[in-house]
Amino acid sequence: MSASSHVSSALMIGCTLFLSGCFSSGQAELTQQGKRASLSDMANKSSNKHVPSVAMTQEQRATALASIYQQLLTLEPDPEVRTHVEYRLAQINTESFEAQSYADLDDESLADSQVLAQLTKNDAALQQLIDQYRQLLQGYPQRAENEHIQYQLAKALDLQGKQDESLAEVESLLQQYPQTGYLAELNFRRGEIYYNLQNYSAAISAYQQVLTADNNQKYQLNSLYMLGWSEFKLNRLANADNAFLQVFEAIIASEQNQLKSAQLTADNFAFDKLSSRAQNLAIDTQRVLSISLSQQLQSQSLVALVNDNQSLPYIGLYQHVLFANLATFLLDKKLDHDAQLTYQAYIDFAPNHIWAARFSLDLLDLYQRQGKFAAMHKLKNVYVHQYGLNSAFWLNASTAHQSELLPHLLNFSDEHSRRLYADAQTQQGKARVLAFSQAASALSTYLQLATLPQAKALLSKDIVNDQYLFADANFEAQQYQAALDSYYVIAYENTQANHTAALAKIQQQSAYATTVTIRELIEQHQPQMAELIAKRNQLDKQFITQYPQDERALQLASNAAQYSFDSQDMSYLKFYTDFVLQAYGIAPLANSSNSVQTAKPLSDAARKQVQFVSQLYANSLYQQEQYSQAEDAYTLALQYTDQRTDTWTEMRNLLASSIYFQAKAVKHTEPSLAVSQLLRVAQAVPESQYALNAELDAANLLLEQQRWQDAIDVLKHFQQRHPNHEFSAAIPAKLAQSYEALGQWDLAAEQLLLIVAKEDSGALKREALYTAAEYYLKAGDNNNALNTFRTYAKTYPQPFDVAQEVRFKMSEFYRHSGDANKQYYWFRQILSFDRQQLQTDANAIQTRQAELASIAAFALGEAEQRSFAAIKLNAPLQKSLKRKQDAMKKAIGYYQQVLDFQLAKYVPHATYNLAEMYRQLASDMMSSQRPGDLDELALEEYEILLEELAYPFEEKAIEIHISNTQRAWDNIADQWIDKSFERLAQMSPALYQKQELMHEVVDAIH
Repeated sequence: MSASSHVSSALMIGCTLFLSGCFSSGQAELTQQGKRASLSDMANKSSNKHVPSVAMTQEQRATALASIYQQLLTLEPDPEVRTHVEYRLAQINTESFEAQSYADLDDESLADSQVLAQLTKNDAALQQLIDQYRQLLQGYPQRAENEHIQYQLAKALDLQGKQDESLAEVESLLQQYPQTGYLAELNFRRGEIYYNLQNYSAAISAYQQVLTADNNQKYQLNSLYMLGWSEFKLNRLANADNAFLQVFEAIIASEQNQLKSAQLTADNFAFDKLSSRAQNLAIDTQRVLSISLSQQLQSQSLVALVNDNQSLPYIGLYQHVLFANLATFLLDKKLDHDAQLTYQAYIDFAPNHIWAARFSLDLLDLYQRQGKFAAMHKLKNVYVHQYGLNSAFWLNASTAHQSELLPHLLNFSDEHSRRLYADAQTQQGKARVLAFSQAASALSTYLQLATLPQAKALLSKDIVNDQYLFADANFEAQQYQAALDSYYVIAYENTQANHTAALAKIQQQSAYATTVTIRELIEQHQPQMAELIAKRNQLDKQFITQYPQDERALQLASNAAQYSFDSQDMSYLKFYTDFVLQAYGIAPLANSSNSVQTAKPLSDAARKQVQFVSQLYANSLYQQEQYSQAEDAYTLALQYTDQRTDTWTEMRNLLASSIYFQAKAVKHTEPSLAVSQLLRVAQAVPESQYALNAELDAANLLLEQQRWQDAIDVLKHFQQRHPNHEFSAAIPAKLAQSYEALGQWDLAAEQLLLIVAKEDSGALKREALYTAAEYYLKAGDNNNALNTFRTYAKTYPQPFDVAQEVRFKMSEFYRHSGDANKQYYWFRQILSFDRQQLQTDANAIQTRQAELASIAAFALGEAEQRSFAAIKLNAPLQKSLKRKQDAMKKAIGYYQQVLDFQLAKYVPHATYNLAEMYRQLASDMMSSQRPGDLDELALEEYEILLEELAYPFEEKAIEIHISNTQRAWDNIADQWIDKSFERLAQMSPALYQKQELMHEVVDAIH
């Protein structure tokens, strides 16, 4: 049906409604405003007087009344009365026309000529009314009743098809009577006329006034409908869409009773369930709305429209219909993609509504027809997620809705989970883990659905296979707890009556899988570790007990032994170890040490298992410090271990360690036994690192026991066998300690020199060198002592105090050997380093160092003094005197150093020697050889000259002696001070050779 035909139908409906307007009701409203009753009032008013009833038809009554009023007019009554009569006559004629016109046109028995005659008659009557209305309006332009007369005139003109004239009357009427009671009807008529004239803006304005007018119920629905069409014609599509929604709202509001009786809700609502009239209008409105949306953004525009109008009372009831109609419309236009978007738009708009689920299936069918398999898979997954057991939809869904969705959920989730599982099998690494995690999740979703009571009738297969796939997927996804729970249910809780061979196989596989899975779970270091270990032991035992012939039982026992070892569970480790050993005919190890069993010939695989569990058991004993039993266990394990492997080497070391720690255990209580155990390590496992440690530990223990010679023997043995081993570096110190304890000083010194040779520069090397020199002294080996001290003196100038002592020792060596030159060399070294130290850190020079320097300086001064005394003054005097004075200067320099050191022990002696040199020089000058070529007078003059030359030196000697004697007044008693007094008495007897007058002086004082 075209848009124009829809409009024509609507106009026919409008015309019918227009003709149904009641002139009498409007007249009644105006009459109420009058001050007295009119003839029409009198005509309509019932008489209180009883009048016998006469049966008349409406037509008969109208004819009779018209005849009466016509007769009244011939009487020429009062103008006011005449006016009322004319208006009442017009009313009667109108009612008569409405009653007679077109009354029989619907009778199918009438012939065409009869219908034509009736139409001609109607047209004549209508024209007569029009003329009557115009006469009244012209004759009585101010009458209040003209509002209704003009209203009837507009209607009549419309019936004649004179739209322009009718519109003019309507516009005039509205202008004169803006509050007319016919406001809604008149504006609706205006809208119809303007629409037919394609003046859509004016039509919109008219329809909008209808909607805002009072008592507009008859015209509201059609006005909304035509308002939408007018907006549509102007291409104002959004406005049109809103108007069409108002049409739906009005239709549903008018059909509420029928909706309630049919129990229609949003879940099952459709417009075709309404009355036929409502259906037709709704269908046509849906179509034009779909056309409008298709010319916009289609589904986007629809979503926006619905969202913007959520406040409408009934939109939630029918909004899904709008999406369905738009999708159907687009599909009819071959716009499949746009139809898909429309379905998807509703799914996104109301994802938790049953219609979203239904549209998902429609969309799925559309994808299937188009061959879009990837889109189908994705949509099925979304469907399961959106409407499955854990969804908000399912939790709030009715039983009927759940039943509607369950078959699809089962089908989609089963298909999806198997596809994901198959894909996961092709992945590697992290991608594989993630893929299996997704497969497990999908299988879980399917199994939750499949185990619902209402799903049993829908299944066509045994879900135990899916349960096993679910367990495997969780395992591969490293979701071990979920895998374990599933495996366990299959293995030990599945009690199906039809226990087939296939089911038994799955159960056995699941039982073994539980033992593997629990180990993986433990590897994750879960907080409930103790519980997991207990569960693992239970599962291992369950499998071994239930499937003892399974070839995996032994391997399982080996693995369980490893985990028991890791958890330090000795009881279970012993259990699994004994299980493996007994399986191969080997007696279990006893708890106490016993003799080693003879190895049995086994296959490679069996031998490895025996070696593995026995080694674990040995390691466990070792960790528990049961070293004696561990030694036996390692010995057994080694019999089944390939000597070419690292394991052999490792266990040999552990064997050595077991013996070693047995010695450690008795170190304090039985040291002799500990030594023998330590030395046994090297005998049992000579290649082990523990053998080296044990040998050194034995030596250390012997040293602690002061078994010096035994310790020396062990240490020398180790040193001979391992001269380059790092441990050998410590042996010289231990040997030096032992030799020192035995008083073998020269051997101790040799070991110390070995330390010196290997040690880097540092305090240890310096001290070892010094101590070695001391030990050589104690041994009486002066030659080695001298050489060692010399090396020290040349190598270590610091610490200063020790270095000075060593230099002094060197001088002493040469003093004893009579080598004065070398002795004086070391004296000069002492003085030289003393001067250096004075410049760098004078505080480091203590009394002892000052004494050593004083000794050196004094000895060197005496040596130079002896040289001075030995020089004879011969003629010519100046030559020999110069040599003598040079020697004297050197002696004075050394003595001056003694004086600078200020040690009372050496200062008086040095002072005395200084004075004596001056005195000696004066004496030697006076006794010097006289020139032989002088006469007596010249010789006498020469003698005087010598006295003048000698006199200052003699005076200097007296001065120095006097300074020495001054110390006596400071309470310093020394033989060299006394000697200075004696020498002064000789040199100046007048001053120093006097008798003491003690008593007289004392008396004089008193």
